[in-house]
Amino acid sequence: MEECSVLIESTLPAEDKTSRWFNLPIDYELFHDLLGVEADSGDYQIIDMKLPFAGDIVRTTSVRRLNKLYFAYMELPPEVQQAYNDLISYCGGVEDLLQKSEEFRFYPECHNIMDVARYRLEHNIEFSALSEKGKKYFNLEAYAQELEETGRYVVSENGMFKL
Repeated sequence: MEECSVLIESTLPAEDKTSRWFNLPIDYELFHDLLGVEADSGDYQIIDMKLPFAGDIVRTTSVRRLNKLYFAYMELPPEVQQAYNDLISYCGGVEDLLQKSEEFRFYPECHNIMDVARYRLEHNIEFSALSEKGKKYFNLEAYAQELEETGRYVVSENGMFKL
């Protein structure tokens, strides 16, 4: 799992300005103790981050929102977390990805549509009635072409996803 931390700086007058790194989820009491401001105050800003979902964050994102996004990210299936950067462009953010990920079909170790066709031929119940000889003569190329024409697929490092 990627590191999830943010550098937050208080926006108090210069002599009271403080910044600290926080690992997510952020504890509100610890936040107050280290920065001297309340998590709900808005007297702080995010100045740096190490987050897989950094695209959902702006300088003024609240601690409450940071924690919410972190928990949404942690609820993603492991294969979706690993392919986060490949999948996020098809969604509006980490919360949208969480909602849509329930509909994704993951094909492990498949790196092209032929791999997906082969995987489906071997693992789907719809093909279980085919004998080994029937599978040998199955038109895999035509099936792969049909899958590609009727679905939307994303290639990731650990496999393919049907969106």
